Amino acid sequence: MTKLKYIIIALIVALPVLSFGQEAAEQQSFFEQYKVEIVLGLTVLISIIAVSAMYVLLIALKVVLKLKRAEMGIEEEEKELIPAIEGEEGMGFWRKFWNRFNDSVPVAKEHEVATDHEYDGIRELDNRLPPWWLYGFYASILFGVVYLINYEVLGTGQHQDEEFQAEMMQAEEDVKVYLASLGDLIDESNVTLATETADINAGKAIYESNCSVCHAADGGGGVGPNFTDQYWLHGGDMASIFKTIKYGVPAKGMIAWETQLSPKKMQQVASYIYMMEGNTAANPKDSQGELFERVEVDEEHSEEDAESNPDFVDDEAALEDGECC
Repeated sequence: MTKLKYIIIALIVALPVLSFGQEAAEQQSFFEQYKVEIVLGLTVLISIIAVSAMYVLLIALKVVLKLKRAEMGIEEEEKELIPAIEGEEGMGFWRKFWNRFNDSVPVAKEHEVATDHEYDGIRELDNRLPPWWLYGFYASILFGVVYLINYEVLGTGQHQDEEFQAEMMQAEEDVKVYLASLGDLIDESNVTLATETADINAGKAIYESNCSVCHAADGGGGVGPNFTDQYWLHGGDMASIFKTIKYGVPAKGMIAWETQLSPKKMQQVASYIYMMEGNTAANPKDSQGELFERVEVDEEHSEEDAESNPDFVDDEAALEDGECC
């Protein structure tokens, strides 16, 4: 009982300590993060308390019963919980329990189950299957019946392919949540073009409310430069556009937007501006800056392959020259 008391005290003390071990996520409460652990911990704690209370109650009842019998002058010989059989005299409770659980025959009675098979002084015994094996076998039969009814008759359980599809859908949702949490990690070193319709629409809304005053709603330019031509003052790739929006151009009157827009929003508006090139503006401003020609991904790969492999042949060029088979 002393050890059990110390275990219960340790669990009670440990629960508040664990709650401060890790700060809760911004979008999840502590209970949502550790609800399984909390439920299991409380279940174990309640079970320990219940078993302890029952144990104490049984001891108290036993003491009261003994006192009552003593008052009445009744003397009764205590009976063992597991009576000993021949060959088990003097054995403790757990040893006798182990013998029953395995249905093992005492050494003194092994001659009753001995067979004629003997080799090198070792005799073979004809013991019955032990209870623990039989109970496990019966439990497996019961499990098989429940499994069959659950999956094949009632259809309430999911088959492997259904579980796979459910887990894949859950994984996709987890990836979306994870990617959404990475929005604040975007900077000019890893920004990419956001082509999703939701991102483009969000970028358009940000542009119209913050940028159209200086650059015109159609990107033709005004106080600021024109976004529809191929000339750029600070670079026309995604990283350069993102960097210009983030840090601004104080010398030209453009503020830094990093204090007002999140990295994700700056990526969205930069993607919208990036995709303005080639649009027809109603009143385009004269070109400013240097010509910036964007290279497509396929062309980049072709150039890299041509530089790294002297034998590389561009398929389209080869077809035009009649050199490709």
